[in-house]
Parts: sequence; C-alpha cells; structure tokens
Amino acid sequence: MPTSAYNNLVERCSEIALFNSTSSLLGWDQETCLPRKGVSYRAEQCAFMKGRAHHLFCAPEVDRWISECEQVDSGEDPVRSANVRDWRWSYDRATKLPEGLVEKSERVRAHAMSAWAMARKENNFPEFQPHLETIIDISRQKADCYGYNDTPYDALIEDYERGTTTAAVTELFEGLKPQLREIGSAAARRSEEVPGDVLGGHYSEAGQRDFNEKVARAFGFDFEAGRIDTAVHPFCSGLAPGDTRLTTRYDEKDFCSSFYGVLHETGHGLYEQGLPPEHHGTPAGNSVSLGVHESQSRLWENHVGRQPAFWQHWFPVAREVFEPLSSRQADDVVAFTTKSRPSLIRVEADEATYDLHIVLRFEIEREMLAGNLAVADLPEAWNAKFKEFFGITVPSDTEGCLQDIHWSMGALGYFPTYTIGNLAAAQLFAKVNEEIPGMKDDLASGNYARLLEWLRRNIHEKGGQLLPTDLIRVATGEDLSPRHHLEHLHNRYLSPA
Repeated sequence: MPTSAYNNLVERCSEIALFNSTSSLLGWDQETCLPRKGVSYRAEQCAFMKGRAHHLFCAPEVDRWISECEQVDSGEDPVRSANVRDWRWSYDRATKLPEGLVEKSERVRAHAMSAWAMARKENNFPEFQPHLETIIDISRQKADCYGYNDTPYDALIEDYERGTTTAAVTELFEGLKPQLREIGSAAARRSEEVPGDVLGGHYSEAGQRDFNEKVARAFGFDFEAGRIDTAVHPFCSGLAPGDTRLTTRYDEKDFCSSFYGVLHETGHGLYEQGLPPEHHGTPAGNSVSLGVHESQSRLWENHVGRQPAFWQHWFPVAREVFEPLSSRQADDVVAFTTKSRPSLIRVEADEATYDLHIVLRFEIEREMLAGNLAVADLPEAWNAKFKEFFGITVPSDTEGCLQDIHWSMGALGYFPTYTIGNLAAAQLFAKVNEEIPGMKDDLASGNYARLLEWLRRNIHEKGGQLLPTDLIRVATGEDLSPRHHLEHLHNRYLSPA
C-alpha cells in the first residue's frame, strides 16, 4: 500500500476530525447551556464546521489517494484495509451531497433543536411544525442525492446502520409486533400486584447526582475523561479522546428516571472511552454503527442494572443517599424497575413494551418521508397509533410526538437502531454469561471489570474494523437474531417468580 497516499488520508482525516469534534462540542453546548439568543449564530458556526469538513473530504485528491491504496491493498493489515474500505464507501456517499445542502442542513438542525425544546416545554406543536417540514424536505433531498431502490428511508438508514434496509427492518418489526404485544400484555397483568408508588417520596437532585456518579464510576466510566450534565433529552457525546460527555434529566419524585438514563448513557460512554485512541479520526477508531452503540447502552441499563443481583449490591448504598428507601427493601426496587406498565415516554418504558415505541416511530417517520403523512397531521397520527399500540390516550404533544429530540436533529432512520441494539445486547450478554462463569456473583459484588474487559476486547477496541453484522457474528458466533432478546423478555416477565 502506498505509504504516502495512506498517510495523506490519515492526515486529512485527522484534520477533519478536528472540525467534527469541534462541531460536536458546539452541539453539546447548545443542548446544555447555550442562551436562546445565541442559536442563530450557533447555526452559522455549525454550518461552517460541517461544510468545511465536507469540503476537505470530498476533494479530488482524496479520491486519488483512496484509489492508490485500493490498488495495492493485500488485506494483510486489517486496520488499513478497514480504513480504505470505509473511506471509499464514505467518499462515494459524501460526494453525492452538495456542500450547500450540507451547510443548510446544519443551519436548519440548530434552529429546529431550539424550536423543539421550546415547543416541548410549552406543548406547542405548531411552533415546531415548520422546522420539521423543512427537515423532512431536506431529508428527501439527501435521499434523492444518495439514490435508493425502494424508498427514501433506505438511503437514510445507511447513515446509522450500514447494510440494513427498510424492507429488512419492516420484516423484523412485523415479526416482532405480535410477540411483543403478547409479552407486554402478560407482563402488565403480572405486574399489577406491584404498587405504582412503592418507591414514592422525595429524591433530591443532589442525591441523584451523587448516586448516579457512584454507579457510573463503578461501571468503569472515567470521570477524568468525561462528565455528566443536565439536558432536555439525555444523550452521550464522544467529542474526542479524553472527552466524553453524558447528560440526563431529573425528576425528584422518581430517582429511577435519571438513574436508568445515566446507566444507558454510561453504556454509550464506555464504548466511546474504549475506542482505540491511536486510530481516532479514521474509521478504525470510530464506533461501527448506532445499533452496536445502542447494544452497549441497553446492555448496561437492562441486563446489568435491572438484575436482582445488581440491587443486592447497590441498594444499601442507595438507602444511605435516599431517605424514602429507608423503609424499603431491595426487592421493592427490583419489582419497581422491572414492573411492566405502558408508558407515554419511550426513555422511561419498561423492557416488555419498549420496542413497540420504536416500531411506532419507525412506521411514522417512514410514512412522513414517503409523503404519505403530512407533518401537520403528525400529532393526530401519533395519538391514534399510540392508542392502538398501548391502549393509552396521549394527553399532550409534549408527552407524545414532541418527546424525542431525534427528528429535530434530522436523524430520520435512527430509531430502528434501538431495537437492533436490544437484540444485540441480549445476544452479547448471553455470550458473556457463556464465556465468563460467575457473572451473577460479579454483579452481586459490584465487580464489573470482567464484563467491561470482555466488551472492550470484543466490541470497543474493534472500532470500525468490521461491519456491524460481522462484528456481532464474530463476537457471539452467530448472526444477529431476535431469539436471545425474546428469551430474555420471557425469562424476566413470564417465567415463574
């Protein structure tokens, strides 16, 4: 492989990484502490950063360097081969987008996220509607530039889960829906005996911050290379090596809301902190897909954080922090955190019903992109589908179609990765338990080192060397399948107590 061409690509991508990481920092700042009057200029900053990064990567010399590397790639160096493979895929895709469209998209996103936050706060969908209409229009333009065979959704989902298609997701979800509804109904009946106020009381925000940080640190999150802040919608930003930001939001009547949000984002953060820093800026140093990313967050949140063994260790600590728990037992927390009850809010949904939230969003955004659902009709369509799926009347758009940040970010095609992540999380955790005897004892003692080391070795340190489907196959010895996830749900909600 021509050393100069490869080194030129690494150098160019390192430069681009500076623009992208700075752009991500600007995005984090906007979602946590930017004054509202600063949004317009922030939009210009973000547009400049993304436009410049796009311009640098789409330059003709990049095509020439990639071609030189392709001509002599022997496959003997997996890192170099993976980088060349993904540079070609990314270059061919990026050069289909005009630089002006990239910049326009960033401007629209910045304004839309600000408008969404205000619309959500005020339960005012009409304030957000024109922004979402523009985002849908831009998303269709991007899909047309990329090209697609069946639906514009195919062109967009590739940004988040390379190799999958709308048809594949539709087939997966259609197969899962009846089983999820059956599990959800049975789980809800079984959970009726658990009082909704079993953990009722006041949980100070300061106490929640303290407890959240203790657990995140125990999982292995490095607070010298990261932090937790407050945002309207929880998220994780892996800004750069040594800088991974988590956010959550607080409800002083329910410490579990922020706590499980932090466990989820900590899973993302551990992945970001485990990526090989020596390959930062190149595909080999990046996370491989959003589905794999979500597998890490869902694994730590659910397969670790909702286990009775987990609370066997952490309940005494929580009782010291939270006065309402002084009269409770660890079993009360386990019962509450595994209680199944249809929820209006996706990020607070139990495992038995969570995937139906994803199916709902996928079906809606697919129809919006295809032009079969007008944005003006979104609240009505959302409420009707929610009633169909969950039997719940949505009381407000804040708790309905305005609850998630993703559409304001222009992230159409993202939502299916949550269920893909659930499938992968269950499959990975099953493999972990097969290869690491005594995992339950580790959880009961608060020892997560062996689990994290396994994930580091099999997922995190691989970066983008393998495509998503290949990574899961190599890590678990089988193709991604719903089997382990459905078995997990059956065991958690339907097996004899």
